Amino acid sequence: MNLDHYQFKIAPDYHEYEFYSDGPRGRIKKMVVFSLVKWKGILFYNLAFGDYIDELNKLNDDSVSNNGDRQKVLATVATIVIDFANHFPDALIFATGSTPARTRLYQMNINRLWDEVKLLFQIYGVRSDGIMELFRPNENYHGFYARRILH
Repeated sequence: MNLDHYQFKIAPDYHEYEFYSDGPRGRIKKMVVFSLVKWKGILFYNLAFGDYIDELNKLNDDSVSNNGDRQKVLATVATIVIDFANHFPDALIFATGSTPARTRLYQMNINRLWDEVKLLFQIYGVRSDGIMELFRPNENYHGFYARRILH
């Protein structure tokens, strides 16, 4: 995928990515963090994303920046996921929004880019009953798992 995105910095272990949103509200530091989790015997990487607050040394995934660049920010996160998956091709990555509205926003972007996404990743949706199924566009999900398709 060739998306208009911000440049980003990568930690040496490829588990933390940093970039800046530029817009009417100024320059806002963003962070994407991949944390290895074991749940019910399944190993996966949880994707955390949000504004980074330097003073607190903390990621805030509840913040609403309203910096007028939402699509570019989401494209940057998507590009970061691709980069991470290129370095860890067997990784199972989990993502969900901090609110149902954010999860829906992520899903709308997966739907919008579905023709390209499905060539790069096998995507699973997590239904409201907790069951995971192959992603179906326009179906509502509570979260998403992604695994890089190896060519």
